[in-house]
Amino acid sequence: MNSKRHFGLIGCPLGHSLSPLIHERIMSVMGIPGEYRLYQIEPEALPAELPKLLAALDGFNCTIPHKEAVIPFLERLAPSASLYGAVNTVQGRVGHNTDGAGFAACQVPMKGHKVCVLGAGGVARVLAVEAVWAGARGLVIKARTPARAEKLAEEIRKQGFQAVSTASFNGGPVDCDVFLNGTPLGMWPETGGIPCTPEELEGAKAVYDTVYNPTATRLVLQAKSRGIWARGGLDMLFWQAVEAQKIWNPGLDFGKFQAELDGVRHGLAEEVLRIGPVKLVLTGFMGSGKTHVGRMLAEAASLPFADLDELIAAKAGQSISEIFASQGEAGFRRLEREVFLERLQRPGAEVLAAGGGTLLQPGMAEAVHSAAALVIYLDVPLDEALARIGSDSGRPLLGEAPKLYAERRPLYEQAADLKVDSGGEAAKTVQSIMSAFGWEL
Repeated sequence: MNSKRHFGLIGCPLGHSLSPLIHERIMSVMGIPGEYRLYQIEPEALPAELPKLLAALDGFNCTIPHKEAVIPFLERLAPSASLYGAVNTVQGRVGHNTDGAGFAACQVPMKGHKVCVLGAGGVARVLAVEAVWAGARGLVIKARTPARAEKLAEEIRKQGFQAVSTASFNGGPVDCDVFLNGTPLGMWPETGGIPCTPEELEGAKAVYDTVYNPTATRLVLQAKSRGIWARGGLDMLFWQAVEAQKIWNPGLDFGKFQAELDGVRHGLAEEVLRIGPVKLVLTGFMGSGKTHVGRMLAEAASLPFADLDELIAAKAGQSISEIFASQGEAGFRRLEREVFLERLQRPGAEVLAAGGGTLLQPGMAEAVHSAAALVIYLDVPLDEALARIGSDSGRPLLGEAPKLYAERRPLYEQAADLKVDSGGEAAKTVQSIMSAFGWEL
């Protein structure tokens, strides 16, 4: 294969799409000479622009809002596109859909489980169909709009699966074993969104979120904090791209390059962080390792690091103990709040070690999520925390440690997106955080 080939993605808006990077890396591994470009096409321009692309490109992908709009311009639909009622890959004038294959490659454990699909759009349709094919014993479609949920449920019933019902996002928790998110809730920069209640997660056995930016959403992190099998959508994005390349290049043996393709997949998490710079805010009791673990995490993830106490001391021109002595705890908290909120508004990703009481102030956890940041709680046993602290005279609240620990621990858990055990070696704590986000050490 020597002649240069031309592929692309049509959609609107396309923004910071990862598709060119993913496809060009796959093409490099497979020895496919060519390019992959973005074609942002407004809906009203599709009738004029699509015929040109059909003639000029060797193949292209479709995303919102064109996944259904392209169908009238094609000669026929492959079974995958007919099944899902949407097209995400075009070769010649044939429409395909590789979303299902991409999701199936993630191997979400659904057989014999009652599955809740969150959302009722095109992605949710894929999730619902794949859940049925995977052997789910029941299906609940939970969406904001009851009519859309019922429409999708009826489509599933027409395919021969009758154990399907609907629920509203406003109707309280549903009792299911597996949750599949097909909504954009939690997507950067609106990282505060989460489509499940804590009650629902308590009984869950698996969680899958099609959102891939950030690589682990609040939904995924909170599931992992509970020991639940949970994954984000980056693998699905990658494997559906591989399936598209297989359609465009049917003569190549992709199986021979599995190790190289896996390497490409693992390297994508770093790129997601680049286009969606999320801040990681570490919270926890004194002695939990926020500063030490934070520095190690920042180095491992190639991120800047900031320590809130150091920022406060620099702004005040005093040490923390001096601020307490001169202004009292109330004065310190006012300054802490001011510096923390200023830091959250700075652009760019970073690891930020907050103080032990920072996120316990009213509205602070909400401020974190409105600033495209996520909260990591370092949980440490009290005796271990006290052993690490020793007789540190620079900690004004050390004398109240046992009482504060009992009061604060449930509040840390309430504020946290990810809870990790920091009672052991710092390197293991860092590994746990990196693993939760799908990052490589």
